Amino acid sequence: MTLWNYQIEAIEFIGKVKKGYLAMSMGTGKTLTALAAGQKYAFKNILIIAEKNEVMNSQNFKKEAELLGLNYVSLREEDLDFVKGVNRQTVCAVNPDRLVKFKIEQIKELFDFVVVDESTMVKTTTTQRFKRVKKVCEDMNYVVLLSGTPLMNGAAELYAPLLLLGHPLAGNGSRKAREAFESIFAGGHRRKIRNTGIWYQDYVWWAKGCNHTRELRYLVRDCFFFRRKEDTGVFNRKVDRRIVQVPMTLPWLVDYRSAWEEYLIQARKRDVNMDNVAELRNLIENGQVYQVNSRWKAERVVEDIKNGVYGDQRIVIFSVFIATDNLIQFFLTEAGITYHAFEDLSEWKTGEEQVLVGRIKAHGKGANLPEASVALFVDMDFVPANNIQAENRINRPEQKNDMTVVYYLTEGEDVVDAHVRRINQDKASKIDKFMAPLTSEEIAEMPVRMRTLQAKYKTDFSGLGLGTLF
Repeated sequence: MTLWNYQIEAIEFIGKVKKGYLAMSMGTGKTLTALAAGQKYAFKNILIIAEKNEVMNSQNFKKEAELLGLNYVSLREEDLDFVKGVNRQTVCAVNPDRLVKFKIEQIKELFDFVVVDESTMVKTTTTQRFKRVKKVCEDMNYVVLLSGTPLMNGAAELYAPLLLLGHPLAGNGSRKAREAFESIFAGGHRRKIRNTGIWYQDYVWWAKGCNHTRELRYLVRDCFFFRRKEDTGVFNRKVDRRIVQVPMTLPWLVDYRSAWEEYLIQARKRDVNMDNVAELRNLIENGQVYQVNSRWKAERVVEDIKNGVYGDQRIVIFSVFIATDNLIQFFLTEAGITYHAFEDLSEWKTGEEQVLVGRIKAHGKGANLPEASVALFVDMDFVPANNIQAENRINRPEQKNDMTVVYYLTEGEDVVDAHVRRINQDKASKIDKFMAPLTSEEIAEMPVRMRTLQAKYKTDFSGLGLGTLF
């Protein structure tokens, strides 16, 4: 198995720090890199902790392990006694909630290298899920955390992984330490939400911001390996990423307004704040309004393919809703366009059908689709990482063509699609700001910037148990 230079650098980094975070853009082969590091440094077996659906549908873990000549076992299907009987180094995958089934002594006996896949899944330090993962990490010689989007909603998401790595910025892991970290980097403060007159009911701790991002980037450089796609020297094909604004027809507008009025009726019953992002998320995930747009845009996407907008290039169409997925397939059949659903992926890869149809969350991870050079999105997922994951199905090192990525969004500034896009832009800007390499000018300025930061947050840095930074 031949690895790219940036993957070899990442492996050497893990060998040096022993407990580190591979903040590598999606599609750069983070999991394969981590397993290759385990193959090089582990004396025992390698444990992957991942979401349940990733473990249950673990063909990707199995494939990457076998590429390196490693054995693979899913701990959803086998127990640790089975692993004891295997006479060669084995990669074992388990979801965090199943860890409770195993004694920590058994895990320590069989493993000395742990990989936490998409480590943002354990970002809340007070949960049992986090505590189980932390207990495992404490007993490992090597800990490798993975995510292409380590900072997405705010800097508060970094506290948990820093605690798993034992980084000084996490302090002792207490609530006081967490709030100190969030005060400095996430705008943490007490926020009034009620007027009962009882302070502990009226105020909550609020940490949703992303402050001093470049200073934070500098402070974690000793345990984070950063690599963006554009910095690898491998992904050389151009990506034409654009948005197609789809105007609403009169029947569409009637459907949209009807769905919106019904939603408002239900929202008023819950006495919600319509400016609250959480309420918008609830709206999107329930689909009362968003799905109306999705259905109408599906027709436009198929029309564009039929009219030759994308020529004879092979295409992947992504949507959010199952109903939209089915509707796309119906429209493709009516238009005489050959296609396969994602469930028939292997047949599509080896066949000649032009279109592959799938959903962003269900099919946007794992599969490599360099056979396609066009990705069309009927919807934009609320979480930018999910969209990026889906885009990266075609943006692979094996890709031989320049690529086109198109998002079909409803025309207008005060429609759900526009709100989702603005939320994505805000989150993506935070990711980009954190992931961008430090410039020589920034590095030269850091001593002064750190002294200024520490003077401004003297009490909070003291709460983390940190002395003078410079």
